[in-house]
Amino acid sequence: MSATAIRILLVEDHPVVRLGLRTVLEAQPDMAVVGESGTVAEALAAASTESPDMVILALRLEGELGGIELCRDIKNLDVAPIVLVYSSFNSSEDISASFLAGADGFIYKGAEPGRLLSGIRDLYRGRAVWVSGVETVEQSVQLQRAVKTSGLTRRESEVLGFMLQHFTNSQIADELVVELTTVKTHVSSVLRKLGMQSRRELF
Repeated sequence: MSATAIRILLVEDHPVVRLGLRTVLEAQPDMAVVGESGTVAEALAAASTESPDMVILALRLEGELGGIELCRDIKNLDVAPIVLVYSSFNSSEDISASFLAGADGFIYKGAEPGRLLSGIRDLYRGRAVWVSGVETVEQSVQLQRAVKTSGLTRRESEVLGFMLQHFTNSQIADELVVELTTVKTHVSSVLRKLGMQSRRELF
C-alpha cells in the first residue's frame, strides 16, 4: 500500500457487491481498502479502530435505512473520516437525509461508470460530490439550500432526517427516547423554519 493512498472502509451488506467494490478500488494505485463491514455495529467499530480517510457507505444495511444513522454516528467520532454514500436508491428523501446526517458526498450507483473513482478522488481533495441522477437533483439542492439558511438546531436537523425517512412522530419519539409532545414541537419548528405547511411539501 502506498503511503499516500486513500485509506477506505467499505460498508455494504451484500458480500458480492462488497467484493466487486474492493476489487475495483484495490486496483487503483492511490487507493487502499483497510477494512470492510456488513453491519452497522461492525462498521462503527471499524471506523474507530482502522482510522480510514474515507468510508464508502450503503444506505440500506440489514434490510433497513441503517446507513443514515450510521453516517451520523461516524461523523460524530472524535476524528471523523469523509463519508461517501454510494447507493442504488436516489430519491430526494434519500439524498436529503444523507446530507442532513453529515455525509460529505453522495453517488448514485446508476451514474456513469468511473464516477465512483473520480468522486472518491474529488472528495479526498475537498471538492463537493453529489451525483444523484438528474430527476432528483433540483429538488434535493433546493431543500439543502433551505436547510442551510433555516437556522435549524442540531436536534431539529436530526428530526428532519427522520421525517425524510417517513418516520411517524411516534417512531421519532421512540428513536430519540423523548416524549411525543417534544417531537411534535420539533416537527412544527422544522416546518416553520423551512417555510412549509406540512410534511407533504418535503417530498
